[in-house]
Amino acid sequence: MKALRITFAVIFLLPILVLSPIYVFFIVYLLEVVGKEKAAQNHLRRSGSFTGSAILFFLGVKLVVTGRENLPETREGICYMGNHQSMLDIAAFVGPAKLWGSIMAKVEVKKIPIINLWCKAMKIIFIDRKSPHDSIRAIFTGVEHLKNGGNLLIFPEGTRSKTGKIGELKAGSIKLATRSRATIVPFAIKNLRPGFEGITNFRRVHAHMAIGKPIETKDLSKEELDGLHEVVYGVITDLFDQLP
Repeated sequence: MKALRITFAVIFLLPILVLSPIYVFFIVYLLEVVGKEKAAQNHLRRSGSFTGSAILFFLGVKLVVTGRENLPETREGICYMGNHQSMLDIAAFVGPAKLWGSIMAKVEVKKIPIINLWCKAMKIIFIDRKSPHDSIRAIFTGVEHLKNGGNLLIFPEGTRSKTGKIGELKAGSIKLATRSRATIVPFAIKNLRPGFEGITNFRRVHAHMAIGKPIETKDLSKEELDGLHEVVYGVITDLFDQLP
């Protein structure tokens, strides 16, 4: 059943991905050549949202997003932090949620054709897990990215939870936000896993995402910064528990 449903989705999604160098990146290139940087970025984000939404749609997932009114007016220097349950979380983030931010990914992703173009467009921060020092380099890169007004998507659990519950939040993930004095926007996602990893039938999957109120870090005291990971964990957990 899982293989059949994924095959059905791939049949429709493959043309979208294969043609993206033309209808996305070529147009972005032309806009940048004529000096329309903002228009180029807007086209890139709209295309990313379309692609993410298409992935969920053809996998039979309907995502309801709440809390968009909590988003800061200035969408710069934001560190989005939420729970991680499925490979579809990123598609939900850029798709129906219409958010945008760089992520950290293993360096092997660079070798995948077309996907590597999307990685470059989203300014992915690559990590070579074979190198013990590369994670430190990635943290510094992420901090500079946030300081320069970029946005970053972080899953503080470090890996996908397979239990349907929120795993332990790694305190080190907060350092990216605190060292850059970025604004943290917490969020929670529920029930995306049945849309891909946990497929059992052809029924429509109903998933939910809640965006919480922003947490400013620039004026926090040392004591507040030391306990910030517990605050963020508490907010994400509360948002998750409130979802259907």
